[in-house]
Amino acid sequence: MPSKIIGFIIFVLLLFPLTAWSIGEDGKTKDEKHIYTVIEFESTFMNRRKEKVLKVLGEPDNKWEHQDKEVWKYFQIITDQEKLWDQNLMFDFGRVNAMWPTKPVRAAGGNGQSTGLGAED
Repeated sequence: MPSKIIGFIIFVLLLFPLTAWSIGEDGKTKDEKHIYTVIEFESTFMNRRKEKVLKVLGEPDNKWEHQDKEVWKYFQIITDQEKLWDQNLMFDFGRVNAMWPTKPVRAAGGNGQSTGLGAED
């Protein structure tokens, strides 16, 4: 009987850290999004499939098509020049094949739409 109790206690102690870590991972909540540097973002997502991007970043804040390719925009997801920037991802054959940052323009009644493919000043 004592060996069953000791086995149960060891089993619980081995599982507890896994469940505790999964609940409070780094003190982040599920709704808090990670802010990437430009290089970190590019190395993580360039040439990745749409499903991988969705799994990591969630649904994009904006979607549209450009030259028959799907473009997703995530608001304030990267940091550059000590500011938070939006990041655009263009998909070709289901993979990220281009990305470019744009400064957020939603302040003072802006709608968050980019006018071109380059970074805006």
